[in-house]
Amino acid sequence: MAGATAQAQQISADRPGIGSDPEVVPVFTLQPEVGSDSREIRLGVLPGFELDRDDDSWGAKLALSNRAKFKLSVKGTYDDNHRAGVEIPASFVFNRLFYVTTDVIWSRAAQTYAAEFNFTPTQRLTITPTVYYDTRTRAALFAAWIPRGHDNVQFDIGYDRHKISAGISTAFDLKRLIR
Repeated sequence: MAGATAQAQQISADRPGIGSDPEVVPVFTLQPEVGSDSREIRLGVLPGFELDRDDDSWGAKLALSNRAKFKLSVKGTYDDNHRAGVEIPASFVFNRLFYVTTDVIWSRAAQTYAAEFNFTPTQRLTITPTVYYDTRTRAALFAAWIPRGHDNVQFDIGYDRHKISAGISTAFDLKRLIR
C-alpha cells in the first residue's frame, strides 16, 4: 500500500506494506516486485486493469476511481489452495506531504483491515506508520525511496512482527522495449 510513493514517477509498487495500493500499473507495463518477505509481478493489460501473480495467488485489479485526491480499486484473487478473496484498497490525499491508504482484505481463511499514514517529505521518499488488524491489532513501519534519475525503481524497508524486510521494485514499459 505504500506504493503511492511513486505518484510523480513511472513506478507504483504495492510494496512495502500490509495490503495493496489502489493504483493500477499502466497498460503494457510489467512491474516485478521482490523482497525478503514476498514476490509479485504485475502487468497492465487494459487502462485501469492489471493482472498479477504473487507468492501464492493470482489476481486481477480494476481501478474504480483514479482522481488526484481519491483512488479506489477492487482486486479479486484466487490462491494455490483454491480459495478466492477480494481486496478493496483506497487512498485519500490530503496534501503534498500526507495521504492515508486503507485496505480491506477478505478471504474465507482470514480478514485483514489496514490503515497506512503516508508522510512524503520529498516526492521520492515516503515514511509509512501502519496500524492493522488480522488476528489482533498490530503496528508496523515502512519506508520507500525512488532514486533520483531512476523513476522506474523503488527501494523499500520495513519493520513488522519483529522482522525487518527489504525489497526492490521496478517497472518496464513493454512498448519501449519492443521498439
